Amino acid sequence: MPRFYSLSSDPRESKSKDRRIIEIAVTIHEHEEGWREGNRTGVGSGFFERCARRIIDGGADDVRVPMFRGLMANPLAKQFQTDGPMLLIGAGVGIAPFRGFVQRRLQSANCANKVWVIQGVRDSLLDELYSGEWGEHEAKIRSVVQSRVGTGRYVQEEVFAQADIVWSIVNSLDGRVFVCGSSKGMGEGVHESLVKVVMKKSMLGREQAEEFWEQKRKDGQKLGNSQLCHQLRCWHLFFLQ
Repeated sequence: MPRFYSLSSDPRESKSKDRRIIEIAVTIHEHEEGWREGNRTGVGSGFFERCARRIIDGGADDVRVPMFRGLMANPLAKQFQTDGPMLLIGAGVGIAPFRGFVQRRLQSANCANKVWVIQGVRDSLLDELYSGEWGEHEAKIRSVVQSRVGTGRYVQEEVFAQADIVWSIVNSLDGRVFVCGSSKGMGEGVHESLVKVVMKKSMLGREQAEEFWEQKRKDGQKLGNSQLCHQLRCWHLFFLQ
């Protein structure tokens, strides 16, 4: 059975000479074996880790990975070609699908100052992906919160703290809010913060605020891409096609 991973690179831009570079971010899902000593990794993530180990530890230069054309295309690739403002919310490797999209947006004059990223990590020194890749604009468009450093802060808390930006985007022409991460915990927390933003900015009650976001979801303005991630170890893999 194929495992589905989102591209972190822009497929139209990622090329090296006559080869195409395909990049994805994979979190290693690891848990106790149960019936024998030691730990067991996920089927897909463990396979990728073993491939990487062969290259790093053994110097292998011919590691092959079977690839399938995705049946679940990243909606950022085709659906959001408008110039409207966009807020991208991700935690852990949930930031990966946004990477190539943000890079392309920053290159477009029509999209200047129209994309914001809220990223949640455990510790920026250990698992913050793609830091520094968005050039001089990065400090203006990206906010990173750490849950296990200092007093600790979660991505949903930053979403509520950025209520003005959230409210402005969702009420703009072609504005979009996209959430990528675990549907449990992080996803539920972000949804709760978005509801609270509407309650704060519009003075609506909870029920009306829930209905507000449900309508935005139906209109395609609020979308979620759920992927269950256990943030234990992460490889950033490069594949040459």
